Amino acid sequence: MKQKSSLRLLATAAVILVTLASLAPIEAQARTRPGKAKKPRNGTVETEVTRSPGSMEKSSTYTSPDGKVSTRESNRTTDKATGETLASSTTTLANGKTATSNFTSEKTDTGRTTTGERVGFNGKTSTYDSTTTKTDNGFTREAVKTGPNGGTIEKDVVVSKQDGTVTRTATTTTTPPPAKP
Repeated sequence: MKQKSSLRLLATAAVILVTLASLAPIEAQARTRPGKAKKPRNGTVETEVTRSPGSMEKSSTYTSPDGKVSTRESNRTTDKATGETLASSTTTLANGKTATSNFTSEKTDTGRTTTGERVGFNGKTSTYDSTTTKTDNGFTREAVKTGPNGGTIEKDVVVSKQDGTVTRTATTTTTPPPAKP
């Protein structure tokens, strides 16, 4: 039972990390951590992170050497009882262009489903859909990423553990965007 639980946790973590790389452990009490870094890209970054049980909010501001300001706001909530995680972010460049992303991961009876959507600075949308299914000795995952021009990347992963040996097989199929007329 512990092996199944460990594999389930590993599968969940992998799915979430693929979509959003900003996941961090949740502290028992709410806290705020302001920060300031000097000279990234020859500018200044100020970041504030607020964590509480089941949620995280992060706000970053980049100021270039010539005073142009770009921002990124992101948040994540996790409901331990239902196994649902929701996350979103908005990035605004100094020229006013924005990009957004939204992510939902839901626990199911057989594993987990994850969907994500990103609207880029050019207004085009990319999507991500994944289904992870528990097996007797591991899990399978079917994921599809669709790019803003219609190209797709499909990835099928099978992970199993037998006699202390973990086997991972991944098959990736890439389909380019349709040709422009």
